[in-house]
Amino acid sequence: MKLTITSEALKRINKIMTPNDVLVLDVDDGSGGFSKSYLKHLEYQLLIVDRKILPAEFDQTLVSNIGPIYFSKDTEWFLYQNMRIEFKANSSTYRLWSTTGLLGSLPIKRAVPKAVAEIELE
Repeated sequence: MKLTITSEALKRINKIMTPNDVLVLDVDDGSGGFSKSYLKHLEYQLLIVDRKILPAEFDQTLVSNIGPIYFSKDTEWFLYQNMRIEFKANSSTYRLWSTTGLLGSLPIKRAVPKAVAEIELE
């Protein structure tokens, strides 16, 4: 599978990443290490994660023009062979596209796995 990031989106993502970070493409569906709640609909999210705390479940990668993008076996069900991330300037949003059309808006955020966050809170 391949994911292409347009030049404007690539510039913006590179500005917020550090050398220790990796990208994770995930769905927020209530399951998995980065899901926050059960949603009534599927929502994609691109997460910036410190590579030292990347959960083992994210053991697969997409080929991209920014380097490997990790995803889990559960997320694979919702991915397409060819996808694209673009930045829409007039709404300041990122969007995820496949060859079939728009998959949805794509929040991009720094994330900590639930298990790590729970440990840090204690």
